[in-house]
Amino acid sequence: MAFSYTALDHYVREMSDLQARVMEAQRAQLLRVAERMAETTRRDARIFIFGTGHSHLLAEEGFYRAGGLANVVPMLAEHLMLHSLPALGSHLERTPGLADMILDRYAPQPQEMLFVVSNSGVNQLPVEMAMRGRERSLFVVGISSFAYARQAPISSIGLRLDQSVDIALDNGGIPGDAFLELEDFLWHIAPSLTVICALIWNSLVAETAHLLLKAGITPPIFASLNVTGAAEHNQALLKKWRPRNIHL
Repeated sequence: MAFSYTALDHYVREMSDLQARVMEAQRAQLLRVAERMAETTRRDARIFIFGTGHSHLLAEEGFYRAGGLANVVPMLAEHLMLHSLPALGSHLERTPGLADMILDRYAPQPQEMLFVVSNSGVNQLPVEMAMRGRERSLFVVGISSFAYARQAPISSIGLRLDQSVDIALDNGGIPGDAFLELEDFLWHIAPSLTVICALIWNSLVAETAHLLLKAGITPPIFASLNVTGAAEHNQALLKKWRPRNIHL
């Protein structure tokens, strides 16, 4: 039977190629970030994740996750997510003066880490969050599409996310995020943001755990409750981290 090439095949091939490019081109930066994550975790310090719109999904991916780090704190503001008035969120992420309000709620301490995710890399709030985080002596990592940020209009801050962080990572996305073109259809479809950012994040978690084990330290990793012994294991982690994470 003849093989019929489909849009499904096209998307899978494009994402596979993009994953390889992103990871190979940034291996040195990714290892630097993982080393910082391991050092932060060794100190029993926290790793915060912030994003708006669909970028906030990485904060949820990193939080209370089987196989994920227990010292991760998602910075979640309801109207910057998608389940409540998404059009308002689009307005708020372009509104100045909100970053300090959110940071004050979570009270990060100097030398903790902050990941800021923004696909366009130019909206006011993510850039402001990165800048305010650094002013508070956090180590800030940005994840954005460099190609998108270089053509999108910059906010009144006058900087892109990759110019406002300690280490900038490129998710390899194209302007507009949606990745595929279909014949006889005007608009691109099928975004890459979530696929690639989840890969970046979980590769960093894997390397962080590896580095901790090499140093003789047990990584604080949550386990699935469907695994024998996980409930007791997770409870010990929750007892430790609940006082320092308002979402636990």
